[in-house]
Amino acid sequence: MIRPARGFTLLEAIVALVIFAMGAFALYGWLSTNLITLERARVGSDALVAKQSALELLRDVNPMLDPRGEREAGALRVQWTAQLVQPAKRGSFQIGSRSGYEVGLYQVQVEVREGTREVGQFSIRQLGYRLVGRAGG
Repeated sequence: MIRPARGFTLLEAIVALVIFAMGAFALYGWLSTNLITLERARVGSDALVAKQSALELLRDVNPMLDPRGEREAGALRVQWTAQLVQPAKRGSFQIGSRSGYEVGLYQVQVEVREGTREVGQFSIRQLGYRLVGRAGG
């Protein structure tokens, strides 16, 4: 009685290697896609933090007095340009008497840079004001 040979034939080994290679290529493609997505998410997160910092820098900017300008905080550079949206008019108190300020609504275009790289742009509406006289007058 002849015993069958043990082990793999060359054809079986080649088929197994091809199946393994196809699985490895698919896994590599999936991993590459995930790494690209992760990098995009990191860049987006960094941009969001920079824009929030820029918004904080602009919080005390009065667009009526400074319609365009630039501020820096570390590597972050924020530039803005303000356009009057509604004509400036004399403010008033809740009881109806006039305040000593003239106020106007401005559309502020903001550009945010970190070093030489542009992080992003956004637009906000901000109130501008200036003292024009005494309250009630």
